[in-house]
Amino acid sequence: MLRGSVEATLLILLVIIVFGPILAERFRFPGIVGLIFGGMIAGPFMLGWVGFNSLIADLGAIGILYLMFLVGLSFDFKSFAANRNAALVYGVVGFAIPFGLSIWVSMSSLGFGLLSAALIGAMWSSNTLVAYPEVTVAGLQNNRAVSTAVAAGVEFDLMSLLVLAVATSTAVITAEPQPGAFATVSNPVLPLWVAIPLLAGFTLWLLPKITGWFFVEIGRTRMQRFVFALAAMAAGAAVALLGGIEGLIGAFLAGLGMNRMIPIRGSLMERLDFVGSAIFVPAFLVSIGLTINPALLFDLDTVILALVFTGLVVVGKSTASLITGRIFGFSLNESGLMASLSFGQAASTLAIAQVGVSLGLLTVEVVNAAVLAIIMTALLTSFGTRYFVRRVPRPVPPAPDIGERVLVDVRPNGSDLKTLMMLAGAIAQPDDGLVVPYAVPPPGAVEPAKSLVEEATAVASSLGLDTDGVVRVDEGFASGTLNLIEEDEVSLVILSWQGVRFPSDYVFGNDIDGVGEAAPVPTIAARVLKPWKRIVLVAGSVDIDWHKEDALIALAAIRRIRRTKRVPLLVFTEDRSFFEKHVTAAEDVEIEEVKRARGKILDSIGPDDLVIAPPDVLRDVPIGAKWRIASSLSDVNLVVIAGPRRMSISRGVTRRSVQSVVTPGP
Repeated sequence: MLRGSVEATLLILLVIIVFGPILAERFRFPGIVGLIFGGMIAGPFMLGWVGFNSLIADLGAIGILYLMFLVGLSFDFKSFAANRNAALVYGVVGFAIPFGLSIWVSMSSLGFGLLSAALIGAMWSSNTLVAYPEVTVAGLQNNRAVSTAVAAGVEFDLMSLLVLAVATSTAVITAEPQPGAFATVSNPVLPLWVAIPLLAGFTLWLLPKITGWFFVEIGRTRMQRFVFALAAMAAGAAVALLGGIEGLIGAFLAGLGMNRMIPIRGSLMERLDFVGSAIFVPAFLVSIGLTINPALLFDLDTVILALVFTGLVVVGKSTASLITGRIFGFSLNESGLMASLSFGQAASTLAIAQVGVSLGLLTVEVVNAAVLAIIMTALLTSFGTRYFVRRVPRPVPPAPDIGERVLVDVRPNGSDLKTLMMLAGAIAQPDDGLVVPYAVPPPGAVEPAKSLVEEATAVASSLGLDTDGVVRVDEGFASGTLNLIEEDEVSLVILSWQGVRFPSDYVFGNDIDGVGEAAPVPTIAARVLKPWKRIVLVAGSVDIDWHKEDALIALAAIRRIRRTKRVPLLVFTEDRSFFEKHVTAAEDVEIEEVKRARGKILDSIGPDDLVIAPPDVLRDVPIGAKWRIASSLSDVNLVVIAGPRRMSISRGVTRRSVQSVVTPGP
């Protein structure tokens, strides 16, 4: 009576999701193996508790869309750009060699036709970074070989999905879909040459615009944004189906289009990833197990086919990594690590195999052999990666980009809150970063601080930002802020500031000094009153290293701010040649060389400007000039920015340069 009911099926699914990975990992297999085998055991070929057309199959169909959507959302554009040349070469060679080998072997030795062979080539040209946790434990995630493998992995999957798109759009169904296979569109509404541009335009151009509008105008809560993200995934998949393209390709492109709108470290992404990792993606893997006949799985022909598939992966990826390593000067151990990471196969491979079955181009035996090959490559990637990580030296970790996690002081110190959050968001968004409003109340004053943070969070949401507020109780503002910086791995702190106040700052100091002289990350003191129409950088002297570094950090912040709103940039400096070396013609920057011409600079600044300066420009001036500066800048947006442990508005400091904090603009 219970068998086949929604309640019983859901219970079986959840039990497999919980205990399948645990049991698999006890035997040193990847968790996905436990999910697949759990589905096989509960499926129609063994215990018969779950049928082909069950709730699990439906959730599995959603799960593959969700998986591809998450891949697009989490794609790291900066990592790809940082290793662009090596990643492009390895991506092309690492796809072409196993793809070509697979087609040749499939047609010449296995008797498959061209479309079937192309799908098999796509299966074994993709990869899944199953062993990546081994790399992070060893501290090698920033190694150039690892970064190349990660960036190229996306290329592998993109090209494999392109092959899948062509195959699903041109194949003629010659067989009945296999039990449990996902449905495929066989009668497209649009021709492929129309469908592909339409899909690209919708997911990569129109969808980001709709998302930005929705996040700002309507979707202020995470629940609304979460549901919208699911709708966007479904919309991308539906548009893909118009051209007979698999929906998972549309879901992937939808995630890619929304990538910049959903910070990878934000709460919305955490919720999307949690739901996918907890339910939908495991359901897809369990649903794959439903289609596996264990009698065929251990058939000699299936084992031989799995060995052939594994050989295609190992030979193809190893050859590609050696070629790439030779071109770009990687050591043999680095090339081995790159290859080992690329051996892993998982969901993408199974998805392509499942689509091939539904098209009648591949047989269930191919899926069974693919499952065995996935287990073999999982073992190879795990043991191979563990071997090579012990032989590759750990690199010096780079400093985070300044916009990765921006801590914003929301005390009412004169800034307009919306403009302050707009400034923080403009710096964070190009780095796919997170804005964190915070307050540090003393004991007994928590409620007013919570209200300030909640108001700031609401304002940030109205700007389309995904943000989490923090209230930290501490006896002192400076100590509380410094503890938060360390605990939350902050990349930049923005302190609310009342502006130039002479002589009180000069005599008594302020919280800016207390935090800025001890903060291990770049610090901004901001007094912003209204939106700006121009940015003015007053750099002053760049004759010593730490002045140069502060100027470069200011440039990095300005580049991020101008990504959100392209406004003119005027630079005042005592060394024109320094800035000419660090800006390009495309940045449209006016540079004016001035020597101690403070009056000219002040006369050039208007009420609609955003003035940015390192602290020495305001601090290291004669007493008489401080009065005029304070008066002239009283109604102007003013931002002071300095490197780690160098922010001091009132007291003079001499700090050594910290080369690692200078990060290029995006």
